[in-house]
Amino acid sequence: MSKEKFDALFAYTQTLVDLQGIGGVAGWDMQTHMPPKGAAVRGERLATLTSIVHEMATRKELGDLIAASEDYARSQGEESFEFANWRETDRQYKKATVIPTEMAAEISRAGSQGHVAWMAARKNNDYASFKPFLQKNIELVHKVVELSRPLFPNVEDDYDILLDDYEHGMKTSDVAEVFDVFKAGAKPLVEKVAAHAGDGRDAATFKHFPQATQDALVREVAKQVGFNDDEWDLTTTAHPFEHSMSIHDIRITTKFDENFFNPSFFGTLHEFGHGLYENQIDDRYERTMLGHGVSLAWHESQSRSLENLVGRSLPFWKWATPVVQKHFPEQFAGMSAEDIYRAVNVMGPSLIRIEADELTYNYHIIIRFELERALLSGEVTVDTLPEAWNAKYKEYLGVDVPSDSDGVLQDVHWSGGSFGYFSTYALGNMLGAMLWKRVTAELPGLEDEFAAGEFGSLRAWLRENIHQYGSHYTPNDLLFKVLGTRKLDAQPQLDYLTAKVNELYG
Repeated sequence: MSKEKFDALFAYTQTLVDLQGIGGVAGWDMQTHMPPKGAAVRGERLATLTSIVHEMATRKELGDLIAASEDYARSQGEESFEFANWRETDRQYKKATVIPTEMAAEISRAGSQGHVAWMAARKNNDYASFKPFLQKNIELVHKVVELSRPLFPNVEDDYDILLDDYEHGMKTSDVAEVFDVFKAGAKPLVEKVAAHAGDGRDAATFKHFPQATQDALVREVAKQVGFNDDEWDLTTTAHPFEHSMSIHDIRITTKFDENFFNPSFFGTLHEFGHGLYENQIDDRYERTMLGHGVSLAWHESQSRSLENLVGRSLPFWKWATPVVQKHFPEQFAGMSAEDIYRAVNVMGPSLIRIEADELTYNYHIIIRFELERALLSGEVTVDTLPEAWNAKYKEYLGVDVPSDSDGVLQDVHWSGGSFGYFSTYALGNMLGAMLWKRVTAELPGLEDEFAAGEFGSLRAWLRENIHQYGSHYTPNDLLFKVLGTRKLDAQPQLDYLTAKVNELYG
């Protein structure tokens, strides 16, 4: 039992985390500020860095340190910082060592090239130009699945292996089960709101909103909910995202539509929710294997809650209405908080995932989940994907897809090989609703605080119960710690949506 070996392991992983952080800076810049002609060299440099990191993350030296420090880590107890750090190092080492360094570089290179190809294809509505890059990513995903199979001896579905990268311990069958419950429960609600389509209650959100004024508004709102210039940065990008360079260096992005109010306003709240999770992790986890959110579903539970459970609530709009009217006095002239609340909560089938309402959003995810499984099995190919995509949208949402740019090309994820990611958005919605029941029970004055523009109690609760731990606990263990269950449940979200639909649509 050697503390010295554990200390050596800890120092080794700090170097790994630092190198990964450098890659994060380069990746963030690639998506926000890099000129298009820099893509080729940037892709090669990221591939080189990925090779260096992967080689270091798979060395026998690291494996020996993991083995030599196991007894010491376990002796500290399974709740200890030492054991949690050892557990995550061991898990990631095992996953990394099944992938050759050359393949890791190839995956990185394909992701960089795919991202650039996707941006051009979406801009030009040219799916054909993107197909070879998507095919390459799918081929690499198949190779990763085969190489990773020994780590999953009892795997029920090959998709489990992909899902594990984003939601450790989650099974495809569990995802399919909660998705089926949601589809059945939400169907009558979708039919109810569809009957009110085009009633004009959201007309105010489709006026002209100059980008500069939107930018000033979202910065003011972000600062009210917790953004500060010493630790946060906000910039624009084609597809909004959040990236944590460190606990005290949080980058969020948004995009602006001068003819639609919602994307920048709610997109900024969404990415702020991600950033808040990372920003409230305890400082002792900085530069460790535990210094990030525990999983993507947990991350999405935070971002979607800030966007919807907070940002689309009536108490929030009692505070936000005069703020919005200060920036856009003509666009929202004469509207009450209740009027704007109804305008930003219009529900109904739509084409674009990131612009979807709370009710139909999960359908966008279920479509992608089902298509990813079909792509992995070969039931759908890159040639038939647009047709399959359009058919799913017609079946589930009753909408016709007018172009590939607004269809199969609308998301960035597949361009980077991120298969298995999408389901975590809907799982996060469900988890967020489960957590919200606990939050509102323990903070009964929350609505009054929101109406006064006060969000400190919510931030403190989230930090105390979730954020501070980073990845100290596994996703499943954190769920049990916070809610006393180990199973995700779609019903709380369905209950919330039923109440909201009945309130807004009678």
